[in-house]
Amino acid sequence: MNSPTTLSRSAALLLVVTCAAAWADNPVLELENMVVTAGLEPVAADEVAASMTVITAEDIRNRQAMFLSDLLRTVPGFAVSQSGGPGAQTQVRVRGSEANHVLVLVDGMRVNDPASADEFQFQYMLSEQIERIEILRGPQSATWGTDALSAVINIIHRKSADRSRATATAELGSWNSRKLSASGEHADGRYRAWAGLSGFETDGINASSTGTERDGNRNTAVNAGLDVDYSDSIQLGFSARRLEAESEFDDFDFTTGLPADADRLSEASRTYLQGTLRFAPRQSRWSGHVAVKSMHSDNQNYADGRWSGSTASDSLEFAAQATAWLGDTDQRKHRVTLAAERQEIEFQQRGIAAVFGDPNQDQEYDINGVAVEYFSRPFEGFNWNASARLDDFSDFDSARTWQLAASYRVNDRLRLRGSGGTGTKAPTFTERFGFFEGSFRGNPGLEPEQSTGWELGLESEMRDGAARLGVAWFEQDLENEIDGFVFDPGSGLFTAVNKSLDSRRRGLEITLDMSLSEALDLAVNYTYTDATQPLAGGLEQVEIRRPEHLANLKLDYRFGDGRGRLNFALRFNGHQFDSFFSPVTFMAEQVELGDYWLADLATAWQLRPGAELNVRVENLLDERYQEVLGFARAGRAVYAGLRMTFGASSR
Repeated sequence: MNSPTTLSRSAALLLVVTCAAAWADNPVLELENMVVTAGLEPVAADEVAASMTVITAEDIRNRQAMFLSDLLRTVPGFAVSQSGGPGAQTQVRVRGSEANHVLVLVDGMRVNDPASADEFQFQYMLSEQIERIEILRGPQSATWGTDALSAVINIIHRKSADRSRATATAELGSWNSRKLSASGEHADGRYRAWAGLSGFETDGINASSTGTERDGNRNTAVNAGLDVDYSDSIQLGFSARRLEAESEFDDFDFTTGLPADADRLSEASRTYLQGTLRFAPRQSRWSGHVAVKSMHSDNQNYADGRWSGSTASDSLEFAAQATAWLGDTDQRKHRVTLAAERQEIEFQQRGIAAVFGDPNQDQEYDINGVAVEYFSRPFEGFNWNASARLDDFSDFDSARTWQLAASYRVNDRLRLRGSGGTGTKAPTFTERFGFFEGSFRGNPGLEPEQSTGWELGLESEMRDGAARLGVAWFEQDLENEIDGFVFDPGSGLFTAVNKSLDSRRRGLEITLDMSLSEALDLAVNYTYTDATQPLAGGLEQVEIRRPEHLANLKLDYRFGDGRGRLNFALRFNGHQFDSFFSPVTFMAEQVELGDYWLADLATAWQLRPGAELNVRVENLLDERYQEVLGFARAGRAVYAGLRMTFGASSR
C-alpha cells in the first residue's frame, strides 16, 4: 500500500515529536471548563474565539433524546435532514455547508466513514452513555485536517474519574420501539475502566407517500476503555467500540421520481480501536502524546432478499504531539504545539458486474500532515492564537490551511471575539471511483474542495450573570465545489466535477441563555443562513436542504425539591429546497419543502435514590412534514422508560 521510503519518513517524523514529548515535563491543567476540541491543546471555554456549543450531561439527561442527531437539531447553524422515522438515514449540514464538510470525532478519534461518502452515519449513534458533546463551527482544518471544512463535533463518552457505578435503562414507545442500555464504571487508584452496551429496535414508519410498508431498523453498540496512570508522568489509555446495525429503506420509483415501498435492506458494522500514551510530568513546561487509531467499516446492501452490493473501508492513523509552555512568570501565558499525523485509507467496492461496467474495485490513498499552533495570553482578558497545517495527499496536490483567532474581554459583562481561516475536503472515493450501473461513474481527476471563512461575535452577560446573549456573523466561500450530479454525454451517465465558480455562505447566529428563577431556565437561539451556488449567466441558486431560518426555544423546570424535571423544546424550521429528478426530463429540478414547527416534552421523576421514571412526547403537535423530498417524518410519538443507577449517585 505504501512505499518503504514514505513509511520511513513518516515514522522518523513521528519519532522526533515523540522523543521531544518523552523528554518533556508539563504542568497538569484542570480540564473543568476547558474545551478539548478548540485547538491542539484544550482552551478555556471563555477564551475560545470560534463559535462554540457544549452539550452537557445534564442537557442530555433533561432532553431524553434517543439519537445524537436529535440533540444537534437545537444547535445554532445546524440543519438536520432525515429520510423517514427513527433510525432512518440522517445528514447534518452546518452553516450552509455540505453533509461531508462536518468532521465527527468520538473521544478524539475520526469516525467519518470513507465507505459512506466521508459522512458520519448519525442514524447509528444513540445518545446513551454520551457525557459531553463539543461543537466548533467554522473552518477547523488547520487543527483537524480534511473534512473539518465547516465544523467539528467531538462526542465524549462517559468515563470514570474517581468513582464506581453502574447504570441500566429500559424504554418502550411508539412503533414498537425498544431501547435497552447498561454501563459500568470503576476507579481504583491508578486504574479507571468503563464499559457500556446499548441497543435499539423499532418497526419504524411508512415514509413513502404510497403503500403501507414500515421501514424498521435496529442497532447494537458496545464500547469499553481503560486508563492507567503508569506513573505521575505517564498515562496509558485504550478504548474500543463496535457497532452493528440493520436498516430497511425504500427505493425510488422512476415513473414518479419519488420513493416507493420496496424490499431494501442495509447492514452496517463499525469497529473503532484507539491506544494513547500521554506524557505530562508535573512542574515542567512540556507535554506530549502519541496515539494509534484504527477504524473498519462495512456496508452490505440487499434488494428483494438478494445481495446487491457492498462498500468497506479501513483507516489507520498515527499521531504525535508535543507542547511547550513559554514565559518566566506565567507558564500558561504562551505555548507552542507541534503535531504530526499519518492516515492510511483503503476503500473497497463490490457489486454485480454488467455489460456497462464493473463496480468491483480496491482503492487507497495516504495523508501525511504536520501542524503548528501558537497560543498567547499577553495580558489579562485578551488571548489570540494562530495555526497552520500542511496535508500531503498521495493522490492530490498538498493542502495548506491556516487559522487566526482572538478573544478580548472588555469588562465583566462583554467579550468580543473573531476568527478566520481556511478549510479543505478531499474528494470521496465514490466521487472519484464510484460506479452505479446505468446512473453514475466517478471522476478520478477531482481536486480537493477549499474554503475561506471568517466570523465576528460578541457575548454579553446581563442580570448579574443570570443571562448571556451571544451574536455572531459568519461568511464562507467554497472553491472547487464538487457537483456529483453532472451529466456526461460521452458515457450517458452522471459524474462528479469541480465547479469553476465559488459558492457562498453567510449568516447570523443569535443565542440567549437565561436563568428565570432557581427552578426555571430558558435557552433561545436563531440562525439566518444564506447559502447559494452560482449558475450560468451570473445567476445564483439556493443550496438544497439549507433552511434560511432556524429557531429553537428550550425551557427546563425543576420541581418537587429536585426530584422532578420538565423539559419543553420548540423548534422552527423554515422553508427549504430539495432536488426532484424528473422522470420526464431526466434532469434535477428544485422544489420547495414547507416550513414547520415541532414541539417536544420530556419529564422525569425520581422514585427513590437511584431509580428514575422518564416519559417523553416527540412531535407533540403531530406536525406532518418532510426534511427530504418524498420521505415523511414521524408523527406524534410517546416513550416511557426507567433508569436505575447503582453505586455513586446518578449524573
